[in-house]
Amino acid sequence: MPTRLFRSARRDRKRFVVLYVVLVAGLLLAAAAFVWEARIIVRDGAMEEEAFTVLGVANRALDDLQDAETGQRGYLVTGSAEYLQPYDRGVRDVEDAVQRLRQLLATDPPSLEILRRIDSLRESELGELARSIELARAGDRSAAIALVNTGRGKREMDSLRGEFERLRRRWEARRRHAADEARDRLLFGAGALGAFAIFVGGLLVYALLIEQRAFANISAYSEAMDREAGCDPLTGLPNRRRVLAQIDALAARPDSSTLRVALLFMDVDGFKRVNDELGHSAGDAFLRRLAQWLSAVVRRDDMLARVGGDEFVALVTHYVGDEDLRQLARRLIGQVQAVAHAEYADRFDIGLSIGIATFPDRVRHLRQLIDAADAAMYTAKGEDSSTFRFASGANNESEHAVSARKYE
Repeated sequence: MPTRLFRSARRDRKRFVVLYVVLVAGLLLAAAAFVWEARIIVRDGAMEEEAFTVLGVANRALDDLQDAETGQRGYLVTGSAEYLQPYDRGVRDVEDAVQRLRQLLATDPPSLEILRRIDSLRESELGELARSIELARAGDRSAAIALVNTGRGKREMDSLRGEFERLRRRWEARRRHAADEARDRLLFGAGALGAFAIFVGGLLVYALLIEQRAFANISAYSEAMDREAGCDPLTGLPNRRRVLAQIDALAARPDSSTLRVALLFMDVDGFKRVNDELGHSAGDAFLRRLAQWLSAVVRRDDMLARVGGDEFVALVTHYVGDEDLRQLARRLIGQVQAVAHAEYADRFDIGLSIGIATFPDRVRHLRQLIDAADAAMYTAKGEDSSTFRFASGANNESEHAVSARKYE
């Protein structure tokens, strides 16, 4: 299992690396694309603003020409010098407006060509206005009116209006194009941002799934390690660590003071001869077979564990009294003798010595069960083979060893 988990962890790590590379690359590409789009949007905004400026200056220039023409007509009709004020202002301002247009249209050759025609018509128109005003000032009003009646000034103003209209259409089209492109760029950017957000969200969800699986693998590996740490590798039974953990769990229960718990500490008699004569491989095989036979005797709710080379422990709960434990001890001893007979045909004198400790009548604390049962086992082992003995109680009373051969 650990090998499978390690392989899965390596695959998940590779997926994380690829995921982060893709995410970083996507972020960089998205940032570059957004910067590029932002520059274009800023450029389009500047172009739109420039178009507004050109349109405004062109309209002002035409208005100034019309003011100059209106002042000239008023002066010729009335002879009042007051009409020369809008004329003078219009002549002055139209020059400033045309100069401003030259600056704005410097990078647009078609617009400059239109402006050259406007400038030529402007000079001709202003020249005609100036001659008519000079004639009127000299007292030759009839000649000034006759000059106006030639219609030349009207034709030039109509031409000027046409050129200004052409210039306005051109820059109005540029303004609309810049506005439309900026809008399209914004819509595209919003769509791309939404798509990228979905993409990143998908990657994050995938990363979350990988992370959850990695945590699940870590948890499974940790549980496997805990199981292996609490498991005897030879027999598959719980080991001493698991027994102590189970005793601690029982001690931590709220009703621990009312529990009845027994621990049977078992040592296989004569097992050393098996190892010495047949070798450790045969001894290990015998212990594995013995673990299976002993497990068949112990109840499902009780715990059978191997705590040493040929030492086993049975942790028993929910028993009625000592007689239940005596019967269990006899069955365990009988199983060992049966295995020895099946494996070696009574070649070896193999038995089982058992020490039994009980809580709360023989020990005051659950953690004392192992030591008390161990001491009782050694007492039994010193008296005869295949016997069991209860640990001394709190009042130092004890039970005599009972030979398992009496119950065969």
